Amino acid sequence: MRIRVLLGAAALTATTALGSATTSSAAPVPPASGPSATHENPARHQADDRAHASWRLTYSRATHKVRAVYPGARLVSAFGRAPGGPTTNMAKVDHWRFIYEVPPRHRGAKPVLSAYVDAVLGGPIGQPRPGRGAWLDNAPIKGPRLTPARAYDELRRAGHRGHAFQFVSLGNPLHPQLKQRYIFSNRRGGCDMFSVDDIDGKVHNLCKRGTPGR
Repeated sequence: MRIRVLLGAAALTATTALGSATTSSAAPVPPASGPSATHENPARHQADDRAHASWRLTYSRATHKVRAVYPGARLVSAFGRAPGGPTTNMAKVDHWRFIYEVPPRHRGAKPVLSAYVDAVLGGPIGQPRPGRGAWLDNAPIKGPRLTPARAYDELRRAGHRGHAFQFVSLGNPLHPQLKQRYIFSNRRGGCDMFSVDDIDGKVHNLCKRGTPGR
């Protein structure tokens, strides 16, 4: 009887200790960096997450569609706009044109120098169309690592809050001092506001002369 009691007590102690350890290891660990729910509006982050996922899916579908027609096509630039005007919600920058560099299919073939696809976030993906010529000022996009929503989040973290934009572009300039980057602007095709490096998330004010983004 004494042995049974001792064994039961030992088993109970071990079970309690195991349960405590399991609970401890399962506890959520806050991220080492980045905004938290205590400092940012949770609704804002939910909107950002939806915009992030929607852009990834749209870009993936557009790339799949263009490569079905032009094998080996590589993204060299992307242009987005918000039809309703400047906004702080990147989900509203929902009309995009993805531009691709297209290599010739075989030796001696007439190359299709570029192609593009028009798409709406979470909506229709247009048919791939041949471009008018080579895309000479941008190198192929690597990744991209960020989406417009994530790049805009980096802009907010850098202290540029409340800025509304109508146009967003992504490119990888053929320039030794410029990195692959997003440009946020209120001028179509312009560089009048901020850029965010897609590689390291650094923000540059394009309104200041002599900045790396100029």
